[in-house]
Amino acid sequence: MACLAALTVALSGCQQSASQPQASPSNAGPVSGLAAKVPDKIREDGLLTVGIDPSYPPMEYLNRGEAVGADLDLIRAVAQRLGLRAQFSEDAFALLVPGVAAGRFEAAISALSVDDNDLQNANMLTYYRSGSQLAVRPPAKKRFGPRNLCGRKITVLDGSVQYSQLTEMSANCVENKKKPLRIVTFQSQAPATQAVIDGKAYGTLAESPVIENAVRNSGGKLVTNGKAFEVSPYGIAVSAQRRQLARLMRVALKDLMADGTYQQILDDWGIGSGAITDPKILTRKDIAEPTPLYSTTPSTTPSMTP
Repeated sequence: MACLAALTVALSGCQQSASQPQASPSNAGPVSGLAAKVPDKIREDGLLTVGIDPSYPPMEYLNRGEAVGADLDLIRAVAQRLGLRAQFSEDAFALLVPGVAAGRFEAAISALSVDDNDLQNANMLTYYRSGSQLAVRPPAKKRFGPRNLCGRKITVLDGSVQYSQLTEMSANCVENKKKPLRIVTFQSQAPATQAVIDGKAYGTLAESPVIENAVRNSGGKLVTNGKAFEVSPYGIAVSAQRRQLARLMRVALKDLMADGTYQQILDDWGIGSGAITDPKILTRKDIAEPTPLYSTTPSTTPSMTP
């Protein structure tokens, strides 16, 4: 169905290229020696199968039925340096990392914030930094920013890091004898954002580049409320059984950083502020140890007994 208005265009996944520029990855060929090291099965068909959820502009979204976005341009460039062509397969956001673990995709990219749950299922190659940000109808309300949402109705992408953050906030509200948050989940960000514009929710919590893009394309109907918080890396998910592929992708990404292609892609999409300089492969070993409920170390505090 054709988009009916500029606002609908900006939020429904039918964005026009005039309002959202499309970057073009480098045309440079494969990095010398890398293509020969690609695992045989992948090198033989020449494809890198990548799971995506194209509902998260500007990282990935549908433009007249075609998936575009910063993430797609980056992974295409990475694949190109390995002598491969990226082939995209769409799935629900919450199923991308499990899809990598199950072998349905060789990699997945879709503004995936690295968290402990993801690292239980796949290795993550970091490539960007983002935080969680809140958007509301104007004006911005400092009193009810992202750290003070008790009793508010907030929309969020199902299975996202922000959903976990909201559930934790809600539990803290209850613990402090305040009203819990009313969390409304969606399978894609566009309807979560639209619900706020329509007055059906107070705000929406999502990754900072997603919120910035939504605000920019809302025609003044949305504003950011508070700064991004809990800034963390985005990761490209790769199966733990494909360590060699992950290492090669890291080398390819570093090559893109060295020749300026990486920064150019981010700048073309207006998200250059989240660039990193040292991509890392994170694994289960990087999951933080849980904080003990009590210390087993003997106290060194002097006794107060008379």
